[in-house]
Order: sequence, then C-alpha cells, then structure tokens
Amino acid sequence: MPSVRAALLSCVLALSVSAPAIALDNLPAGIGGKQFGNGWQFADDKGMTLYTFDRDEGAPGKSKCNGDCTLTWLPLLAAADAKPQGVWSTITREDDTQQWSYKGKPLYLYASDAFVGATFGDGVEGVWRVAFQPIPTPGEIKIGPTILGQSLTDAKGLTLYTLDADGAGKKIGCVDACLRTWLPVAAPWLANAFADWTVVVRDNGLRQWAFKNKPLYRHVADVGPGDLSGSNIKGWQAVVLDPAPSLPPWATVQASDAGDLIANEKGLTVYSHDFNSRSRRAVLGRQAGCTGDCVDSTDWVPFIAVTDAKPMGSWALAELPDGTKQWSYKGQKLYTNKLDTKAGDFKGIRFGGDRSWAAIMRSGQPMQGVTVGG
Repeated sequence: MPSVRAALLSCVLALSVSAPAIALDNLPAGIGGKQFGNGWQFADDKGMTLYTFDRDEGAPGKSKCNGDCTLTWLPLLAAADAKPQGVWSTITREDDTQQWSYKGKPLYLYASDAFVGATFGDGVEGVWRVAFQPIPTPGEIKIGPTILGQSLTDAKGLTLYTLDADGAGKKIGCVDACLRTWLPVAAPWLANAFADWTVVVRDNGLRQWAFKNKPLYRHVADVGPGDLSGSNIKGWQAVVLDPAPSLPPWATVQASDAGDLIANEKGLTVYSHDFNSRSRRAVLGRQAGCTGDCVDSTDWVPFIAVTDAKPMGSWALAELPDGTKQWSYKGQKLYTNKLDTKAGDFKGIRFGGDRSWAAIMRSGQPMQGVTVGG
C-alpha cells in the first residue's frame, strides 16, 4: 500500500499539472492541427477548423446537433472502419454514420468559415468552441484573454507578469519594496518542474512558479480578469502566449461603460447584423448577410470600405450589388448607428434593442442588446 506521503504527492501533482501536450504527428487520418503559443488547434485534412458543442454530453458524447443544425455545423465523419487512437474516438450519430470525437466531444466544421484557419464559429451561441488542446499548466495557473492576446493568469483570471531582468541562473530581481506592488505566484510545497515550468525558492522560503525560467507575479492594481495595470511599467511584461489578431487600419478601440469596443476611425462603434444570433444563427448556414429592407436605414448605416481596402483575419469585404464593398466581421456585415454621436456610444443596443445586432468587443466577442447606464 502506498505511503501517506506518496499519496499526498500524487494528489498535489494531479492538482498542479494539466493534461500533457498532444503530438501533432500522432493524429488520426483526416485530422490535422496547428501549434500556437497557447496550445494546439485542430483542423480537418484541408486545414478547416474543427469545433465542439457544449450541449453534446456523455462519455463518449452523444451529438445534439442533428437535422437543420448540420446545415451549419457539419459533423466530421469517420470511415466505418476508423480505429480509436488515444484521445481520438468515434461516436454513432442518429443516422448511423460515424463521427470523430476528441476526448469524447464530437467534432464539427462550421459552414461559414470562409478560408483555411478561419475561426468564425468560435463562441457562436456561447456553446460552440474551437477544438483545442492548451499547453500544460500548473493547477494554480490558467490561460485567459487580454487585449494583448491569450495570456497566463492565476486561478481567478488575473494577469501574470515577468521581470525582464530575471532568467536562468540569475538572482530573483523583485525583492523588498518591489513586493509591495508585485505579488509572487506561490507554488505548492511538493510541486515539481515540468515542461516550461520550474519552481524557484525565495529568500524567505516561499516557493514561486516560474515560466521559461522567469518567476511569475501579479500586480496589486489588477482586480479583474483582463486587467493589465502592470503592462506599461518598465521592465515588466504580461506573459502573452499568443498575440491578439491585428486590427484593420481603420479600427480604433473606444472605452465604454460596458467595456472596450471596436470603432471606426471617427470613434463610432461598429455593429454586426446576423438576423438573430442568439436563436437562429446556429441553423442558418451560409448567408449573404443583410440585403434589401432587412435593415432599417433610419438608424443603420452600412460601413463601406475605401476602394483599396484589404481583408485581414476575421475582417473581410462583402461586395454589394452596386460594386461597393462593405466591411464584415466573421462573415457578418458591419454598420454604424446614427444615434451614436461620440466615441464609446452604443445606443443601437444600449437598452436591449433588436437582438440581431451586436457591437464587437476588443476581445473579439459580440456584445448584444444590454441595459447599461443612462
């Protein structure tokens, strides 16, 4: 029988280390992937992004996406003789076809992804996610979004930082008065090094997590997820694993009482229109976007691109019948609202409004009709 100490060590390490990284050269036929700083994103053999559905439950998961749902979310079908391989297995769908699954979660393609690598489906309805394997982290450390990109955070989502002067073989740089502002990220007393993670011991005996040989800290002024109070302080850097996608040249970021919003060069909030993104987007499939009289021109103005505009990332150009081009985001055409008169306004959706409209947060997520402020 294992000793109490061995059992305790096993428990601590289980809490401190996430699942191991996956080898991209050991994937089933028909499935590929791409490595990013924060992990591995999976795709089909053509490079199109794969997704999972939160409502698929069970082990292995049973698909809740059938009928019209599959017009937009295309099951990644497996050959009848496909063999399970590690975390990759198959499930049987309602029509008796076989579908690949990752860790028991059935895999899908999004019909509106317009190009290889597009992730237009990520976050749709709040229940569709890119199929992704994050890098291994200690249990006390997570990965979360900031305006800089996917970054290391503590368990509460607060941003983690490193000091440029720190490194392998160097004495810890933040001591004494520095510790009033920068709080070391404590490691459990039985935690061990793994992957890019090491444990350093401070002069007072505190064990501190380090990433790529740099000790990790929180900043005392950060109070909520995504805060970056320490990001502009000389010598200190937020630990950004994967930088945020670049914005088009016209894009500005405007503060509002509901968070940072994407706006045009005049500071006016841009909105996407997707008919009804909460209840119908998941089953509409590819759509041309809003045309004709589906938008009330009294309030909404198409965001027309300049003649030499170039698409980039999730920001694309939709050609209109008269030959002009309108900006779109993740396949949804963009508009401004005539009621917005200054930077940070979002009157098009401020008091609920038509739920088919959404402003775009700096994080890239949609913000739909809300009741905020006066």
